Amino acid sequence: MLTTFMPFAFAAQTGTELSDSKGMLMAVVTSAGIIIVFVILLLLIFIFYAYGGIFRSVTASRQKKADARKAAEAEKTAPPSVPAPQSPAPDDGEIPGEIIAVIAAAVAAVSGGKSCRIKKISRSQRPSGQRSSWAAAGVYENTRPF
Repeated sequence: MLTTFMPFAFAAQTGTELSDSKGMLMAVVTSAGIIIVFVILLLLIFIFYAYGGIFRSVTASRQKKADARKAAEAEKTAPPSVPAPQSPAPDDGEIPGEIIAVIAAAVAAVSGGKSCRIKKISRSQRPSGQRSSWAAAGVYENTRPF
């Protein structure tokens, strides 16, 4: 029988020399270690969750204060609001005014400062089953060989 402490000496012992108390001690130490690790992990999860909630609430309160401040400044300096005119719905065949303005700006940018006049803007008619130019370019880009 060993009288001095040697780590893992219980593994070298055989038969009845390995008493139940050492096995019980190993089980208690192992289970206590596992329990402590999981308790600490749960505690860390709770702490991080609490910090996240605190920071979210602080950020939200700062954002509300900033929004209220901006609204107060805008209210002081903004002219009385006039409702925007309603553009015709694109379902009735007319092109909205915003689209016409964008097309005119693109033509002016391409013309390079030369004076030009747009006479008519109309939707192109394509046969059924044919892709638009953008769709055809997308299909070509995604299916071309390497």
